[in-house]
Amino acid sequence: MAALLTTSAGCAATPQAKSQVQPAETAQAFYQGLLAELSSQAEDFVQAHALMLNLARITDDPQAYERATEFALRSRDGDTALTTARAWLKAAPGSHDAARYVIQILVGLNRLEDTIEPIRADLAAYPVAERGAAIADLPRYFSRVADKKRAAVVVQSALAPELARGKQTAAIWAAVGTMQAMASEPASALKSALNGARAEPGNRQVAQLALYLVQNEKSQADDILTRFIAAGGSVDSGLAYVRRLAELARTEEAYATAQTLTSLWAGSAEAWLLRGSIAFQNRDYVAAGDALSRSVSILEKADADPQAPATDARVAAQAYFLLAVMAENDKNFEQALAYLDKLTSPQDQRRADQRRVQILLALGRQDAAMDVVNAMPQDDDESARAKISAEVELLRARKDEDAAYQLLSEAMARFPKDPDLAYEAAMSADKLKNLAVMESILRGLIAKHPDYYQALNALGYSLADRNVQLVEARSLIVKALSFAPKDPFIIDSMGWVEYRSGNLDAANTLLRSAFEAKPDAEIAAHWGEVLWSLGQREAAQTTWERGRQLNPDNETLRDTVRRLTRTP
Repeated sequence: MAALLTTSAGCAATPQAKSQVQPAETAQAFYQGLLAELSSQAEDFVQAHALMLNLARITDDPQAYERATEFALRSRDGDTALTTARAWLKAAPGSHDAARYVIQILVGLNRLEDTIEPIRADLAAYPVAERGAAIADLPRYFSRVADKKRAAVVVQSALAPELARGKQTAAIWAAVGTMQAMASEPASALKSALNGARAEPGNRQVAQLALYLVQNEKSQADDILTRFIAAGGSVDSGLAYVRRLAELARTEEAYATAQTLTSLWAGSAEAWLLRGSIAFQNRDYVAAGDALSRSVSILEKADADPQAPATDARVAAQAYFLLAVMAENDKNFEQALAYLDKLTSPQDQRRADQRRVQILLALGRQDAAMDVVNAMPQDDDESARAKISAEVELLRARKDEDAAYQLLSEAMARFPKDPDLAYEAAMSADKLKNLAVMESILRGLIAKHPDYYQALNALGYSLADRNVQLVEARSLIVKALSFAPKDPFIIDSMGWVEYRSGNLDAANTLLRSAFEAKPDAEIAAHWGEVLWSLGQREAAQTTWERGRQLNPDNETLRDTVRRLTRTP
């Protein structure tokens, strides 16, 4: 009741209400507002609308008009809602809220062409300096319209007078192009983006449209974004462009653009993080380390400066984590632990602890690793799964695969929808030479998650390694490659299928490319065996030696060399 009284009192006492309302009229308005709200609570929206509309007419209160419009909409009476919103707009000419309701209701009634005049009138009511933002919001009105092409024509028509005035040209073309993009008309959208960019190269709305139009191959959309960045546009839009290029595997262009961003916005920690992340993916670890160090240096200075804005914890966490990974790869384990200690948020702590366990195990500090595992929280399913994974790592380091399999089996039962735990359980069964269980788990996983390509690859490789069902093995790995065509381990599996099928040259080509993409001891074992079979004994020995340098304890490599060379 208190909430209802507050709402009704607000409607009756707004500064925009009629200025000379008598006490009796105030009481009547309060009473009608209260009755309207009580009717709405009883879901009698027709009565609520009638009472609130009468109140609005008595007081000229925009809040009452808005509430009456809402009641009409909740009664699913679009025509009445439109009449009420128009009455509101007539009572308060130039009200952007009233105009917004009128336009949205017309769109909901699919009377798209009828929105043209209200849109024009509403835009004209804005000061010129604010009109661009209002124009940029127009596509949102039509986001749920089924006939997007018709909507695009309507918006272009509504904006024609503004375009003729020569004001807000870039914003207008950005809005028109956005509608054309929503209508699946990329060529028209690109023309609009080009028109907007010519009018204002640094316009952010035009840049956002161009970003949407960027595809696998370079186009004029890229030129728009390049000019936008050069014109001193926003760093956020530039970062979004770099991410888009990276998603499209246009890695060289992504890195070059990231370099440009760090030149233009040298104080942007996120720009340096993005540059370092791309360099890390390209395995240019020197460049990655320099860029990531620059990123955290900026953040650390900002932290120390009380006048600086709050630092971006996400940027800091990602930079420190990548620096920890690189330090770990360089066997600089203490430095890696120091970087991980910088990750303090609960979400970051989870992945930091998992990495910390691996590092402590590499240092032979199993008791310290156990302390970390024991301290890991289990507040929710995600943290519980993270703790299980870390404990499995510890058990495997202790060569207790039986316990690891038991733990994973229990985890599978606890989290039956988690494909990662099922996959790890299958790999544990494989290590225990329990191939029937391994195959059963993988086939069940594939049935539930047909796009889980790691399971497809694992089963295909297992069949090939046992030299059985090679046709199925090839089919499984081909399907895995369709999801991850550049994955070196899946390429390795395909090379192994070719080897088992007697296609030595094809196997050699595939395994060479896999090893070059990802130097790994197991891939080296396979490639070396193919080279040995081709009679290239010296090359095979060299390949195996490279594998030993990567991981001297790899069982596949040791078994392969022992079996073929008959040396201990």
